[in-house]
Amino acid sequence: MIVSYSPGMIFGCVSAGVICLCVQYLAKRFFEPRQYSYLRDLILAGTWVVLALWYGSPQSRFIVGAAFLAGIVGLTESFWPSARARLGYLIIGLACARFVPIEYISFVDGEYIYFSPVMSVVVTSLWFWAFPVILQQLDGISGLVGYMLAVTFSLMLISVVLSMNGMQDAFFMSFAGVLLLGAFWSRFSNVYRQAGRAMSAMWGILAAGTAILGVSKGIVFSSMLYLSLGLFAIPLAEASLHLVSLILSDTPHGAERFYRKLILRGLDHPDAVHVIAGLCAFLGIASALSQYPESYALWVWLGVTGLVVLVLFVPLFFKYGGRSPMSHEKPCLWGVRIDNMSLNYALARARGMVLSPKGTRLISTVNALGMDKAVRDPEYHHVLRHSAMVLSDGVGLLWGLRFLGMPIQERVTGIDFAEQLCRMAAVEGWPVYFLGSRGDTALTCSRVLEERYPGLIVAGARNGYFTMDDPSIAEAVLRSGAKILFVAMGIPRQEKWVIRYTNHLNGVLAVGVGGAFDVLSGRLRRAPPVMQKIGLEWLFRLCQEPFRWKKDLYLTSFVLRVVATRLGLYDWKEEEH
Repeated sequence: MIVSYSPGMIFGCVSAGVICLCVQYLAKRFFEPRQYSYLRDLILAGTWVVLALWYGSPQSRFIVGAAFLAGIVGLTESFWPSARARLGYLIIGLACARFVPIEYISFVDGEYIYFSPVMSVVVTSLWFWAFPVILQQLDGISGLVGYMLAVTFSLMLISVVLSMNGMQDAFFMSFAGVLLLGAFWSRFSNVYRQAGRAMSAMWGILAAGTAILGVSKGIVFSSMLYLSLGLFAIPLAEASLHLVSLILSDTPHGAERFYRKLILRGLDHPDAVHVIAGLCAFLGIASALSQYPESYALWVWLGVTGLVVLVLFVPLFFKYGGRSPMSHEKPCLWGVRIDNMSLNYALARARGMVLSPKGTRLISTVNALGMDKAVRDPEYHHVLRHSAMVLSDGVGLLWGLRFLGMPIQERVTGIDFAEQLCRMAAVEGWPVYFLGSRGDTALTCSRVLEERYPGLIVAGARNGYFTMDDPSIAEAVLRSGAKILFVAMGIPRQEKWVIRYTNHLNGVLAVGVGGAFDVLSGRLRRAPPVMQKIGLEWLFRLCQEPFRWKKDLYLTSFVLRVVATRLGLYDWKEEEH
């Protein structure tokens, strides 16, 4: 039997989605980034309320209203973090137990388990309380919540349609959820941005309520239970270990163990998020298959499985097929091991270092001039060998390694790495300190990045003109509470300074970025992409700073040393240093 759903409701939801896209396009042109971000969330919440008032039943209206209140609780929790704020979700759950209670569980074999009135209140309250808490826990992994919600509402919509029971309320909630996620996908698809406590709480109540509406209209409770929990099974296994501490502690805990295992396997952050979403989709599909024995439903779910594989896993196969995203054989040039990794993977590694600090760590960015300097400066050579990461900055170095049979995947420049790390810090709420360059360049750079990435916390900024023997600078960085320190004092001074004051910095992630502040602040222009690709960025920089010509002469020394190494005429030995 084919079940028809209200054409007016379908048309209204689609129209609302199109209008939201247009409003976002116009708002982005006329508002500042921070204002646009807040406005977009308000439009999303308001659209849910309007659609519920127009097309929803009293139950669905109540669920949307409860979700709106949960968003307010989440927003309050963002400004005044406190474990007691989570009691608000429990109060919302108690209210939901009055209007949309879970009264029984029905199984596919026709058996029922009925709850007493008290047990019904307890089960319903915990159900609605758990989803916002779990989603906020998952939001510790940037970008994951958006993909999990997309998987959740898509599969619940398919379940409702295949049930053939005419569940208008459940169809409305799941259909509206899919459309609004699509309309605001730019908000949720950014794998370097968190959904936020307010959005996580709101969508958690919506997901929990949609599942219950499905049950109330005929889908067996076990199917929706497994579908909802199955989608969260991998992260939930981790998050459940923290539920008690989430209630009793103000310190957030990240459900990241499975995510970190993927990172250690060599996947970069975006691909790790996609893998988790794909695996959770498979769990949801598997639970649905056990509840839909009909042949037509089986073919639909198999088609969905194929679509998930095609969209999420086939691109990963082509990207990583036959190799690891990070070669475990680090190219070693003249005693310095250079990390063979992409920008995304380097950012994921840096993120892990900030989240799990083990003393002060230094990330060095090195180019051809830097490698030539390392050969002539034993102290700098020692610093590079003991850096947490050594990133290949400079086309000349990439060409040299390729010429010696040690190709690097990708050039990771100090400018790009610093900018993207600031973008991540803005999302995660990590304070950043800018140290180096001349005059007020560091301060200007910090202000430019603050404007570019709303939410970036600048712990401090000062120039790099001070003596190496002055410990007060490192102490000031420590007092600022910075999690990340960008040092732009040129090689090898910046790296030597970090190593000298490792104990004073006490767990800060330090990144040597050379002359990145000059470019990011706008004091100097960056070379056009064409000049970067053909290796003439140094010439563009030389035109802006002619006094650099003496430094650039050492490029000749690097080239000659590479050629001599290839011909076997130069052999770097450990004893030399």
